[in-house]
Amino acid sequence: MTATLVPAAPTASAATLEHPLAAQEPAPAEDASTSDPTEEITTEIEERVPEGFAEMVAEAGPYMGLLLGAGVSAVFAVVLTLVTSTVLTQIFRRRPRVQRTIRRTRLPLFFLILFGGSALSVRFAVSSIYWWQGPLYVALIIATIVSLAWWALRVVKIVEAVILSRYTGEGDEAIDDRQGRRVKTQVTLIGRVLAAIIITLAVAAVLLLNESVRGLGAGVLASAGVVSVVAGLAMQSTLSNVFAGIQLAFTDAIRVGDVIIIEGNYGHVEEITLSNVVVKSWDLRRFVYPSAYFVATPFENWTRVGSEILGTVELDVDWRVPLDQLRGRLERLLDSTDLWDGELGIIEVVHATGGYVQAWVTLSARNAGDIWGLRCLVREDLVNYLRAEHPYAVMTHRMMLSNEEALGGQPAPVATGQFGAVDPAEAATGPTSSGEGEEPEFASPEGLFTGSIAAVERSREFEGPGEEAYRERRQRQDEDPE
Repeated sequence: MTATLVPAAPTASAATLEHPLAAQEPAPAEDASTSDPTEEITTEIEERVPEGFAEMVAEAGPYMGLLLGAGVSAVFAVVLTLVTSTVLTQIFRRRPRVQRTIRRTRLPLFFLILFGGSALSVRFAVSSIYWWQGPLYVALIIATIVSLAWWALRVVKIVEAVILSRYTGEGDEAIDDRQGRRVKTQVTLIGRVLAAIIITLAVAAVLLLNESVRGLGAGVLASAGVVSVVAGLAMQSTLSNVFAGIQLAFTDAIRVGDVIIIEGNYGHVEEITLSNVVVKSWDLRRFVYPSAYFVATPFENWTRVGSEILGTVELDVDWRVPLDQLRGRLERLLDSTDLWDGELGIIEVVHATGGYVQAWVTLSARNAGDIWGLRCLVREDLVNYLRAEHPYAVMTHRMMLSNEEALGGQPAPVATGQFGAVDPAEAATGPTSSGEGEEPEFASPEGLFTGSIAAVERSREFEGPGEEAYRERRQRQDEDPE
């Protein structure tokens, strides 16, 4: 019994000692879960740092090495900032808008290189035995992350300026309606989305420097489904507006410069953001609508595939109105004004009931501003013309009374043939004015959208996106009839 039991113990012990790491296999997974992501990034950066710089900083000692590393980083930052800024400015020397944006990247690029180099100097020159090494390194890393986010935002602005510079002059007001409205809408929206992503990543990177925050990572991932549902319910309206804004920009339902009518408000689209749409009315008021409103509610887009538009002037006149002479007056008036595009200008009788005649003057113009001014001009001129030349054509209300009702029940007088007699010529053509028969001058075309520099500028806001945009939309409709 003893001979058989004694060897068994050493055999089991040998089996246990033969694999000493078998019980410690989960340890690497535990280390991976608590690993510092900044250490991995720093290690990658350190491998690419020139060996001469690392040795120089390390040999100088903790304090002089830190100052030396910061000084070298500052000099390198100044040189690199000036070189890149000068080169890019020369490349875009014909685009002042891009040059202004490039100059704004100098400061964030300088701080990015300065703080990044200083952080590496702390790693190379300062030993971990110094209590201030850890906090200083973390502070420099945070400053580097903030500078990187700042510089990335400026780079996004540079790209945006380069794209928009094809369609703009010195300022935002010089946008070429014929080419750049849609591009401006989409580029601006994409820039804001990228800015939100950059800021979110920067905040997340700063928070991950805290070990307690990294420890919460597994718990956050485990409860991501619940958190997403709660966040979705709490931010439902905000998220719907954001996605609606993206949909508006890329489906081309509206774009900056489109003339629209929404809830009875007439204006043009001034700005499209992630969450709302700003509509500028003709009286300079601004209406701010949530982006989701345009996705779910019908609205009128007067410049969807073109700015040409028709307008009508309604005239209620007497049955004796001389329509041929009225048409001749309209034709001469349209030939004398630049508001008319030469396409359509007609008079039609649409109603002849209720004791009067309703005539519609249908007109065409190049854009909404011109049609407004043309309608006002035609309405005023035809009213003056009828009043001066054909006063009998002005609408009147007739009332027929019997003789007994008119005389209070007394017998009617004997008819002599003279009471109420009308000249046959006057009955055929209507009475003429008391003047010499000259037609009045055309009404002055001064109004809301015409007649002054301010009015012309106001009219340009209602010209729509331009011919290039209309041609692009028509091609898209032909390619995709659905």
